[in-house]
Amino acid sequence: MPEDEAELRRMVRGASLGDDERDRVRERLWRLRRDRGGDGAPEGGEVLLPEVVLTVPTPWLWEGWTLPSSDRYVDEDAESIAHVRAVLEACLPDEPVPREVRAVWDAPDWDAGTGIRRVGVPDVLRRLMPETRLVTRERMAAARAEAEVLAIPGVPGEVEPFIAFWLPYVREQFADAALRWIAQVDEEDRLVPWAMELALCCVERRCAAEQAVWMLRWTVDVPESLAALRRIATDPAADADVRGLAEDGLPGS
Repeated sequence: MPEDEAELRRMVRGASLGDDERDRVRERLWRLRRDRGGDGAPEGGEVLLPEVVLTVPTPWLWEGWTLPSSDRYVDEDAESIAHVRAVLEACLPDEPVPREVRAVWDAPDWDAGTGIRRVGVPDVLRRLMPETRLVTRERMAAARAEAEVLAIPGVPGEVEPFIAFWLPYVREQFADAALRWIAQVDEEDRLVPWAMELALCCVERRCAAEQAVWMLRWTVDVPESLAALRRIATDPAADADVRGLAEDGLPGS
């Protein structure tokens, strides 16, 4: 594998490579550019996340919902619960995420058969926007340009379509982390009924749907969670894997 960036850029766009070899070249180019640093991502700019999210540490590599605290897990007080609820509400999309969009978001980053690493847009986003206040229009533009350099398939040619496609994905990471935190609340009566209602919304809108079902499964002793699982398990509009996950969480399954 060559170490020259110009040669790697030429190869990743060449017509002679098969998909597996192109993935190998793309990963090498990605690592080379990442390790050299100096991506030129602009400072400042227009922040794209809701204000309520900006005090939350980024959950790209989730290690526990911390909120603005030095502790790994914050106290489960009324203020923290209200904050997590507000974050989850702010991160839910207005409409269901189209299935074709989900297919791109959910594409595996490893080929189980070959062990090849598949570099995708999420890798670029994590690198350029490691903090919540760095999720800006300008850095989204830089991410689109970097994805173009890496010849990642399906990247829109313009910034606005790129943002429209990938910003909801970024928000979903916070929704996922919020649901994980909610599942740890000891006094589950403080979650009724809003957490169960939001979990149903997550499933309906295909946003962190699997994590929503897991939250319901972890709180299945709450009647509202059990009712939500039964509803999801028999909902023909829900994705089949999500229905199955809900059904497996029902008592007696």
